[in-house]
Amino acid sequence: MKLDALVRLKNRTAGDLFARSELAAWAGQHVATVSRKPARILDVGLGGSEDLLAIRKATSNAAVEIYGIECNPERIVRARKSGIEVFDINIENEAIPLADATLDVLLANHVIEHLKEIFFFFSEVSRVLRPGGLAIIGFPNLGSWHNRLALMFGQQPPCMRVLGSHVRGITIPGFKQFIEKGAFFHVRTIKGRAFYMAPGATNRWLASALPGLASGVHFVMERTERSGTFIEVLDMGVSGVNDTPYFRG
Repeated sequence: MKLDALVRLKNRTAGDLFARSELAAWAGQHVATVSRKPARILDVGLGGSEDLLAIRKATSNAAVEIYGIECNPERIVRARKSGIEVFDINIENEAIPLADATLDVLLANHVIEHLKEIFFFFSEVSRVLRPGGLAIIGFPNLGSWHNRLALMFGQQPPCMRVLGSHVRGITIPGFKQFIEKGAFFHVRTIKGRAFYMAPGATNRWLASALPGLASGVHFVMERTERSGTFIEVLDMGVSGVNDTPYFRG
């Protein structure tokens, strides 16, 4: 296969990573069950607003308020023109400017791999979500088959390039163990997204059947009734946290 054909195949399979149609369906299904209106949805890391606009379309028959967090000035302007209320904050050390138990859905699609202050971020997620609210979290899978192959040959995994912007490598078991600490979240669904270099329907089938080897992963999690916030996990004897001065807010 010629190099340009390989590049096209890579780009097509990578496009499934963000799972926009499924994100919109998950959010839409949940909003339909919310009795208190309007339902409130926040997208952390808006990018081009594609995820939030897809969710708004899927919930077009419901009363919803949509919010986003973004730091790129041009993207902020575009989002506001689309009717999205945007907060320009640093999610690693600034509180989300919403009241406690405000949100019905929070989306962070390929965001957490960029964060050092992951405890503070999920503390804010646990604070602003209503009990029963959904957090939809997507990230590149360090355990994907092509990352494993790279490591086997002594190469840097593609999702953790030394000069890249990702500061965390995350696997399904690792994130599940992390997020269930303290019982602030209950994992509903784990979905593999994109199977690197596999074409078409085969790509989707393999990612669904073998999520641990897929290029990306989405967790759909429910905020439990537990009081307090996720920052309390730092005081629960988690291995390794005392070696790093994590921000507590």
